[in-house]
Amino acid sequence: MAALVATAFAATPAYADDPGLNCAATATATISVTPNPVLYGHNALVQWSADCVSNTAEDVLVISGPGFNPSTTVFPVGGGSQPVFIAQTGTVGWNITVVDTSSDTGFSRDLASVSASVVGVTTVPDVLHDTPAQAGQALSGAGYVLGSVVDCDNLNRVSSQSPRAGTVLPAGSSVSAKIGKKPAPPAQCE
Repeated sequence: MAALVATAFAATPAYADDPGLNCAATATATISVTPNPVLYGHNALVQWSADCVSNTAEDVLVISGPGFNPSTTVFPVGGGSQPVFIAQTGTVGWNITVVDTSSDTGFSRDLASVSASVVGVTTVPDVLHDTPAQAGQALSGAGYVLGSVVDCDNLNRVSSQSPRAGTVLPAGSSVSAKIGKKPAPPAQCE
């Protein structure tokens, strides 16, 4: 008789008396990001959808990844979307987890994830000591626009740049270069 009782307990799901745990144990979800790949320095849209058996208010979704703070923000089980700003390089990713907040065990389960390559990332080239033409060509080739500042020293050469070489910027950003150039008359270099 004792063996029969033990078998009955083993066949009973762990979540049978906890509807919240039932949801967390049976949940399914999808998560996506558009566009994919994502564009550095721009917004992307993260969308998700989740469903489960016996959903209660104690069942929540936690989304982690750029634009989400999983320690302070949770979402009800269901669908949603959120725009996120892409300020990272390489590959970015998001993960969706269901959590039973009423469970004594704090049961949670990862449901789905998505990742995307970040495109549109270039680094500012080093144009120090270049001529204005060389600096303009190097910056244009990297997708940047040359701005200029008059400098009476280092005539026809770049003496400084901002931002510095190696800085990651969105394409089309302006890079200021201090170029040695005489001011237009009547102003004079001192």
